Amino acid sequence: MILLDDEYILIKLRLPDKKHKLSKRDGFRLIYLVYKNTEEVVFMDIYPKNGPMQQLDIDDAQLAVLILQLAEEKRQNILMQFTMETAST
Repeated sequence: MILLDDEYILIKLRLPDKKHKLSKRDGFRLIYLVYKNTEEVVFMDIYPKNGPMQQLDIDDAQLAVLILQLAEEKRQNILMQFTMETAST
């Protein structure tokens, strides 16, 4: 968890890079936002921890830019929406 707010939680998830046989520690970072009061998850960013486009971490200024971009895209109503079905048990 990166940021906890009244309305949402911003999370950084580690993902392996199977193509290059890298573990979660050395693979990708996925940044996503989860709204607390709705069933809404927003993909914010993904970056590799290794390779030519590597980014070791994301700083507070970059996170603020991502959140501002999200707010602007929501205001303009240009976000892409996907509905996921859950399997019934």
